[in-house]
Amino acid sequence: MLSVARATCRVTRSACTVQGRAFSVAVDPIVARAREMQATPYNEAKEGKIVAPAYDGWDANLQAQVEKLTTGKKQPRAYSEICDSALDLIGFTPMVRMSRLAKFFDIECELLAKVEFFNAGGSVKDRIGKRMVEEAEKSGRIKPGDTLIEATSGNTGIGLSLTAALKGYKMIICLPKKMSGEKVNTMKCLGAEILRTPTEAAWDAEDSHIFLSARLAKELNGHVLDQYLNPGNPLAHYDGTGEEIVEQTGGKLDYMIMSAGTGGTVSGTAKKLKEKIPGVKIVAVDPYGSILAEPAEMNEGSARTGQKKLSAYQVEGIGYDFIPTVLDRTVADYWVKTDDDEAFAAMRAIIRHEGLLIGSSCGSTMAGAVRFIKEQNIGAGKRVAVLFADSSRNYMSKMMDDDWIKKTGFDPEITVRAATEKGFYFKQFGFKT
Repeated sequence: MLSVARATCRVTRSACTVQGRAFSVAVDPIVARAREMQATPYNEAKEGKIVAPAYDGWDANLQAQVEKLTTGKKQPRAYSEICDSALDLIGFTPMVRMSRLAKFFDIECELLAKVEFFNAGGSVKDRIGKRMVEEAEKSGRIKPGDTLIEATSGNTGIGLSLTAALKGYKMIICLPKKMSGEKVNTMKCLGAEILRTPTEAAWDAEDSHIFLSARLAKELNGHVLDQYLNPGNPLAHYDGTGEEIVEQTGGKLDYMIMSAGTGGTVSGTAKKLKEKIPGVKIVAVDPYGSILAEPAEMNEGSARTGQKKLSAYQVEGIGYDFIPTVLDRTVADYWVKTDDDEAFAAMRAIIRHEGLLIGSSCGSTMAGAVRFIKEQNIGAGKRVAVLFADSSRNYMSKMMDDDWIKKTGFDPEITVRAATEKGFYFKQFGFKT
């Protein structure tokens, strides 16, 4: 048996050498072809006509599917039971009272957090990964051994990769280069093939992650479950997240604040809350650079930082340059826009004062919540809940790293001061106090 000290391994595209002995590394033919296509520009003459899906916000067809496929409230797992797999560890996440953060920000209302990094794969997207696969199985569309393909900003990819690994599917993820290395490494360890695409590519451009997924599906006879229009996305939150929040709050909730990405979390959760909690208001948070907020003029840009409409931003997983089908913008009573710098500071503040190891989009959500609470004068006697979508695991080399913040053009000292020095956050980020 070779010791670690004596063994050396040189990995190339097809071979590994251990003490002079060569072993071939088998590459799945589907994966090999996917890699070739990623490196080859789209050629309509050879591949035929391919177009990106048509996304244009929530429509009657999606509404009908959601109504047909809803399963209702699920029975939570008992603590005393032994789970059969990690899939049983998706959902039923805790709600935490954030009294320390409220004190730091001088917030008088009761502040709660629905903490989604307690899902098996570390984010709220585990819910939709599992639900989309299960719905496709029930319909007969897919079966174990098939190839699943998804365009994602990372967390949906992790959720799908986890489900695929446990259920026996091949998984190919098309991912913009902007997304963190931690997400890539997690998906690789779950067995997924990762194909990176240009961050700056428009959603329907021929070099985008969405377009590449469509090319691969046609060439490889694969299945794109497509979180942007799949009813399983909002259903996971309508039947799951929303029901849990109703139960955990006892139906006593004045405002629910969530960031918008695909929109499935906002749409599904909001629809359930509005059915079960009369008078609850939904606040949706969208980063500057994205175009999801309404009215449309909100998206023109940030007066404070100069961030323009449809320009790149650093926060991951939320905001888009198109309106996903699963996003019903009418469920939001209010929209709030946020900048990267305040998101970084809010993320650090949550970690510092509450010990909740949350991710970058959670910083945006919290920054939007603070701004909304202050500007709307939400005071004592009101209860506000914020949904934290993922964990800091995915951002250890980015938003958690002072050197990265500096390299990206922001000032880490300001980030730290805004997260730790009482009152500095409001002075720095343009609040009128």
